[in-house]
Amino acid sequence: MIKVVIIDDEEIIREGLRKIIDWESMNCEIIGEAEDGEEGLELINSLQPDIIFTDIRMSSKSGLEMISEIKCIKEDSKIIILTGFRDFEYAQEAIKLGAFRFLLKPSKVEEISQAVKDAIKEIKKIKAKKEQYKLLVKKANEINGSKKYYLPEFQDANNDSSNSDYSVFNLEGSEDKSNSKESGESTKNSKYLVNRALAYLKVNFSKNINLKTLSEELYISTWYLSKLLKKETGNNFIDILNNIRVEEAKKLLGDPKYKIYEIAEVVGFSDVTYFYRLFKKLTGMTPMEYKNSMLS
Repeated sequence: MIKVVIIDDEEIIREGLRKIIDWESMNCEIIGEAEDGEEGLELINSLQPDIIFTDIRMSSKSGLEMISEIKCIKEDSKIIILTGFRDFEYAQEAIKLGAFRFLLKPSKVEEISQAVKDAIKEIKKIKAKKEQYKLLVKKANEINGSKKYYLPEFQDANNDSSNSDYSVFNLEGSEDKSNSKESGESTKNSKYLVNRALAYLKVNFSKNINLKTLSEELYISTWYLSKLLKKETGNNFIDILNNIRVEEAKKLLGDPKYKIYEIAEVVGFSDVTYFYRLFKKLTGMTPMEYKNSMLS
């Protein structure tokens, strides 16, 4: 069940949310209610809900302050703000701090229900990533044989605030890291992670992909991934991606049915001029020259 907490100083709002929303059909359960921010934070700390409905204008604590504190208590919770306070800049700031949705009172039942459904989708995504994380950890331990590691706690892939090298494949063992065997295993882990990164790029090169997208797939920081790619391949992320795209473009240039601007789009370039310039830089030929050489 998805756990829900409601925080609002108006009893009629709390009662309305309890009764007008078909929580059971969405596999949700209201596990607690509070009428002010302080009480709400205590409730969140003890019950660890998945979804939190709250107003941002209550007596004991400001809404923005409360959002920040909620994220410290349960970072992956989805905060849905339901308020009569109509201030666009305030809403923007709330979203920046981590609010999932900003709804104005009075809101339609359909709007509230949709916000809950959208929050549930995000929660399921995070849970799926946690499961994949566990599989990655299992794979890492299989690569390292019987050696056991102390594993870092899963963190939301969207949180990239740390510049730490500490990742699922940079695991601290119980032995001294200066040990040559440890060093060899660390190298093996790094190569495995880079191979996964390259495999992902070769499948998804046509998409609007960046370093952050890739780091989220691998559950490591962008900083650490960039460092690994440079160390293992000698190239940075954008160079690797561009090389893959150009290689795929070269394959398509041998087919007369494709126009060059179509090929550029298919392999992931939205700017045809940039594609021409990059292709010439990497191959020494323009796409047209290469196409003619392939078809002659």
